[in-house]
Amino acid sequence: MALMDAFRSDPLPPNWQTEADAWQQTYFPEMSEVLDAKKWKRFYPGSDPTKLTVITAKPEGFAQYAGNIVGSNPQTVDLSWRIWKAEDFQDAEFMTALRIIRAQASTELGSIQQHRMVYEQLDHAQGGVDRDLVEAIHNTDKHGHTLESISFSKKRVCVEELRHHYQMSGVLTLDPTWDDRRRYGRKMGTETMEELFAMKPGEHVLDAFNIEFKSIMDSAVFMAFIDRVGKYQLEMQHHFYYGPMALSMPFMRFAEESYHLAAGEKLMEAIAVASVLQGGNTGVEELQRTLNMWFPRGLEMFGSELGGKQVKGMFKTLDNDEAQSLYIQEVAGKVRNTNLAVIQAKAKCPREEAERILARLLAGETMHGLTKKDMLYLPDRRFWRIRGLREYGDYALPDANFTGVGYVYLPYDTRGTLLTEGGKPMEREDFLDYLKTALPARYLNSRHMEFVKRDFLFNETWGDPAKIS
Repeated sequence: MALMDAFRSDPLPPNWQTEADAWQQTYFPEMSEVLDAKKWKRFYPGSDPTKLTVITAKPEGFAQYAGNIVGSNPQTVDLSWRIWKAEDFQDAEFMTALRIIRAQASTELGSIQQHRMVYEQLDHAQGGVDRDLVEAIHNTDKHGHTLESISFSKKRVCVEELRHHYQMSGVLTLDPTWDDRRRYGRKMGTETMEELFAMKPGEHVLDAFNIEFKSIMDSAVFMAFIDRVGKYQLEMQHHFYYGPMALSMPFMRFAEESYHLAAGEKLMEAIAVASVLQGGNTGVEELQRTLNMWFPRGLEMFGSELGGKQVKGMFKTLDNDEAQSLYIQEVAGKVRNTNLAVIQAKAKCPREEAERILARLLAGETMHGLTKKDMLYLPDRRFWRIRGLREYGDYALPDANFTGVGYVYLPYDTRGTLLTEGGKPMEREDFLDYLKTALPARYLNSRHMEFVKRDFLFNETWGDPAKIS
């Protein structure tokens, strides 16, 4: 059976198609280049260009996908308990569903705005670190890692992200009862759509989609780490109580998101290999700082580790901590795979031998010119967090009626050690000095870093966390 036999396609309502076209012309004018069949076949000869339409699973084919997602249970594959009109939600359920759909739609638009920051740089800059790095990748792997192929891959991702937004737009607009005036006297679907199309870079729902891309390293780690959070959300939302949302998940997850993850992993490995083989002018240290920058934001996309209990079983298959714990294990494996790729390239050995070498490197030995310092590692989950984290339970904010949840500031390093001075957490200015050694210099003067310093790091309204007696 052909893939599309399990799915159906629907156009957006004409007025929203016009809005989508206007947004695309503003933020992604290169789209026609990617959808040109001849150019697409040059890079992806085994597939056809993405079709910008709403693609939902046919009910009879849904179970085969829903039964293979994280946390799936018999209820996940059963469509009979779902509702199919937004007007059938209770008020609290309606707002929860709308919040989840709004966040999902926002990420797709924000991602496009981020990706073009780098491919514009790659396409138009005459020199610079990224162009040199791409050339270094090509020097160490002559099968596809050219400037042109990387740029086209990033634009393909943008097309698929835009189609994901079409998908969420379809959820909100193909069912007119999202605008039911009996609920709050407002057209909630229309207002949400207008808000989404008006969001500029830096105004999106989740922090990870407000961070500027300033290097191809951002692109690689974002796709490998942040898009992987998206994979978990898409899988868990096969369980969504609102049927049209559940049926929207399979094509997004299994036919599109997988490419984003693979593109990120492949590019991250290529950057690491080129750096260790001295093909580029950046070392593994800069890639490590990029991991340090993105991983905390990925963790926070799951929400507070103590939350998610109310949506589990109605909108998702797992609560926040369950999903985040699985995610940490998975990205740790991707970091390990990158290290093994470096060892295989340097030692010219099979994976089995690379695994033995990796164990010895991590134990402190030097082999094939490599040391432990040449290996990437996953930062501790407590590093550079501005939201959530139950491990903060030993400290509380002044006058807070809770411990371990919320916007709790503590200066942990990348290895999970609390940085102290005189037995107390170090001063914020000193922690900022430490961050200069752990995060990319390009991030330290970014819009997002200024937001974090203003609202969290140097926001005196939070006070200083104190040890719980």
